Amino acid sequence: MVIDRKNAKRMVIYINDSQKSNLQNFLHSIGFHYYTIQSKLEGSWEYGIRHFNNHVWPGSEAVFHLILSGSKVDLLLKKLKSFRMELPDNVVMAILVCPLDDFIYNMMTVEIEPDSSTEKVSWLKDDE
Repeated sequence: MVIDRKNAKRMVIYINDSQKSNLQNFLHSIGFHYYTIQSKLEGSWEYGIRHFNNHVWPGSEAVFHLILSGSKVDLLLKKLKSFRMELPDNVVMAILVCPLDDFIYNMMTVEIEPDSSTEKVSWLKDDE
């Protein structure tokens, strides 16, 4: 995978679990193979649209986590819009696009100086 570390975007696609394999097949059909899936998620989209995988609110969601070049976001969104138009109206599908400060694909090959010290650090506070 070749990607500009400083121009990467994170895309998160929320979709009904029932459509997970359709989205996987679609992504493969357009040559996109870089994602992670979480499935069987429960959640509430808005009043009346809930999937808690129980008898009152049946169903669950899948979330696809994608990393892609910032220059390809609009193209992928257009393709995903075409995909969504082919699904039934009652299918929930939402997309979140976020900037990334950095994307490190392989820690062994990135130019970062290793630090094996065991010094304690306050990870949530900025240094003063």
